[in-house]
Amino acid sequence: MDFLLTPEQQRWRDLAREFTEKFIAPDVIRRDRLPTAAERIPWDWIREADKQGIRTLGVPKKFGGAGADILTLCLVGEELAVGDLGFAVIMDQCWKMANLFGDAMNAEQQQRFIPKFVADPDATTAIAITEAGAGSDHQGYYDSPDIDFQTTAVRDGDHYVLNGTKRYVSNGSMAKLYFVVARTDTQKNLRDGGAIFIVPSDTPGFRVGFFHEKSSQRLATNGTFHFENCRVPVSNRLGEEGMLGRLRSEYMWGSKAEAAATALGVGRAAYEYALAYAKKRKQGGKAIVELAPVAMMLGTMAMKLDAARLQIWKAAWLADRKQAEARPLGLLAKVNASETAFECCKLAGEVLGGASIMYDHPVEKYLRDASSFLHSDGTNQLCLLRASQAIANLENPALYGF
Repeated sequence: MDFLLTPEQQRWRDLAREFTEKFIAPDVIRRDRLPTAAERIPWDWIREADKQGIRTLGVPKKFGGAGADILTLCLVGEELAVGDLGFAVIMDQCWKMANLFGDAMNAEQQQRFIPKFVADPDATTAIAITEAGAGSDHQGYYDSPDIDFQTTAVRDGDHYVLNGTKRYVSNGSMAKLYFVVARTDTQKNLRDGGAIFIVPSDTPGFRVGFFHEKSSQRLATNGTFHFENCRVPVSNRLGEEGMLGRLRSEYMWGSKAEAAATALGVGRAAYEYALAYAKKRKQGGKAIVELAPVAMMLGTMAMKLDAARLQIWKAAWLADRKQAEARPLGLLAKVNASETAFECCKLAGEVLGGASIMYDHPVEKYLRDASSFLHSDGTNQLCLLRASQAIANLENPALYGF
């Protein structure tokens, strides 16, 4: 085993750390407290991330991106999330969809969509799945024709007509390019009767609804939007009808590992702040870091963060090599990292004591942010059930890809 990063991976990690220290850290608390979602969107950070190659980090090199592997995306995601989880999520949504750019799009689609995305410094991507009646259900644990998944795509000549509403979508209502899951046959389950369509935000019939106001990941948007007789060319469909299950399993290998890495970054931020605070804060004539209860909490945080990171790295390494074990391990890594982050934020609060709830310190923000990934990207309970299915081989584990 070799746990040393390549020079390229080290370079991207260092660049992301510098980005966080220079752009995010000095202004993140002020931005987090802005009252409305629209004014919190960090367009200036997105444009700066474009200049430095972070926005297009996952785009294949032949289209002008960095073509980074999944482990590199995890490294960068963790560093950005140390600064702000919301911004890290904005970037990670772009990276996840870059997997579809490189693998799932045909050559004609690549030429039509990728150069435009790369050239636009404001462009982000989103995957539109979640609906009012289909949250965790759509991730494959329950997949029967009666699933309450209402967005449909009806073939009309050389177009599909999309109708339906999506909600809670990361980068929703701010993205330029959407990958929309819709049912082409409501008599079949979603896996076999659904498809993914590429829908630019300026497509007639695509209507922005609103941003959800929330307590966590406040710099990232979760949006509701509508498809009202939205005509999408057949040439915008990824693969064939009935390929949703295959697309989800074959082209989203690193999705859960990337999500886990961003969650981990919040826990690390809380740990680093608590450690620095404990070295400065004095009680009983000594720095509280010297007090056994505080030292034990800090040790617990360090232990759990390192263990979660190693699991993420293993899941990413396996995903980069298209190994089947990457699927259940990615799910488990997401659960472990999110629960570790939440625990570390709670312990950081105990280290700070009453100061932890004060706006003088960022720990209350860390705890709010960490809470989101207990359910974001699939509830932890659902992720455990899906991983258990794959491990027990009750069904084809390839069906539990994202």
